[in-house]
Amino acid sequence: MYGLGAPAHCELDMAITRSAFARQLTMAFPTLRADGPQAYSGHDAGCDWHIRLHPAEPTRLGLIVLERWLAEVSLTAADPAKRRAWWQQFTAHFQKGGG
Repeated sequence: MYGLGAPAHCELDMAITRSAFARQLTMAFPTLRADGPQAYSGHDAGCDWHIRLHPAEPTRLGLIVLERWLAEVSLTAADPAKRRAWWQQFTAHFQKGGG
């Protein structure tokens, strides 16, 4: 997802249920801590990280309603290579299929 310009902070607009997000995040980072129903943190790939979910307006496609969340991601690693490694681990579990 990112090369050496991997951000230390960003917000992702994700069409996913909260429970699916938590399940995918646990698979990506098995040692995570749940800091609340919509907040997670951990230390992986050489950096501390924090994710907070904020509800977003659902996307409607006719009768289909897609749940959406804004995921606020913060990484503390100053080293771009460590941030890139973290993002590679994250995206390996979240970017599947159609994009």
